[in-house]
Amino acid sequence: MKTLKHTKNQNTMSRIAQTLLVVAMLFIASDIYGQNSEVEFEVYTKSAAKASQYLLGDDVALRDCASVHCEKLTTLKIGTNVRLLAKSETPQTINGITSRFYKIKMGPQVGWIWGGLISQKTMTSQINPEIKFVFGEAGVDFKGYKRFQIRAVRNGVEIDKIFVKSETLRHELVSLMDKKDNKYGTDVINLCQDNGDGCDVGDSKSFIVFKDNKLMQTTTLIALEKVKTDKEFYAFSCEFENE
Repeated sequence: MKTLKHTKNQNTMSRIAQTLLVVAMLFIASDIYGQNSEVEFEVYTKSAAKASQYLLGDDVALRDCASVHCEKLTTLKIGTNVRLLAKSETPQTINGITSRFYKIKMGPQVGWIWGGLISQKTMTSQINPEIKFVFGEAGVDFKGYKRFQIRAVRNGVEIDKIFVKSETLRHELVSLMDKKDNKYGTDVINLCQDNGDGCDVGDSKSFIVFKDNKLMQTTTLIALEKVKTDKEFYAFSCEFENE
């Protein structure tokens, strides 16, 4: 009887310990999500230059008030340039992204758009100025990992998009390689500037290459160097043979 009672007590203690562990994990998870940094932008009254932004999402709803429950006035295309006039009092979290609603004016219409659909960094292609690259958060995947996105856009139409998994990537760590430094003949986006800040990009990939209208993630640019060298050698050979 003592053995049976002792076993029951052990089972009870084990269940209590498991319950406490689950509660602790839920608490930690909620604390992590509660610390999500807000996707925030300057408004026109603070900085006219910084208040000019581009849309990260497509068919972005322009609403008559600062809520997803408000009436949709119209939709805006990806890459649309908007001027942020004001922002809502409180942020809202949607799909793991926390941001406020921002007031804008499009033609005769004045309304509100959610900040999670505004590009946190917009870069103009060094190869084709009609193309822009918009960068921003993309929520979390099914495993709970934080994701970011880069989209190539031209004239309100998305050309391609790519997602990057990272817990530490920020828009300050994203930059388009300058034309004077670019010897590859294609756009190269660097995800980790050499400024001492950490950047834990998934699988240690640190470059996004835009080639043949496709965004590709890579750890090295050696392949691009080889392609360019092969092309130059071929051109040189042809010139030599034609002499």
